[in-house]
Amino acid sequence: MNNRFTKEEDRTDFDALGPARARMVAVQMARAKNNEWLPAGTSAAYHASKTAIYKEKGVITGSILPGKIDEKILTKIQPALDVLGDVVELLSIEVDTVFRFKYHGLMKNKRGMEAWAGVLIRNCDVDCTNVVFETGYRKRDPAYDGGDIWYGPY
Repeated sequence: MNNRFTKEEDRTDFDALGPARARMVAVQMARAKNNEWLPAGTSAAYHASKTAIYKEKGVITGSILPGKIDEKILTKIQPALDVLGDVVELLSIEVDTVFRFKYHGLMKNKRGMEAWAGVLIRNCDVDCTNVVFETGYRKRDPAYDGGDIWYGPY
């Protein structure tokens, strides 16, 4: 019972249940996506504490909040956006050379898609020093109650 998150009174005593009943309870908990490791709200509270500085400073990098988009640059990179299609949405253009997108594709392809998007933008004769794909909040933390703003590196 090396679990520092669950209170002692909330833990399930598997030793008192016997082997057959303990296995059945463990299977029920696994199927219910509840293994007593993190109580409700623990992950959300940790996430909120780590990202509070972003909210205080008004930083949108790492979030899915829209920012400023230069219309001239947007017109020039439109062929690249047409190729990328519905996989990305342009969020902002920072310092005229950093492009932030909301990414809807598979996480395993994120890094390659960022590199490819950078090549497509450079092929449109636009300076591009970096492409950042923001993905929003993780689906495995549905109890997040910090509002509709997500900040973080994912």
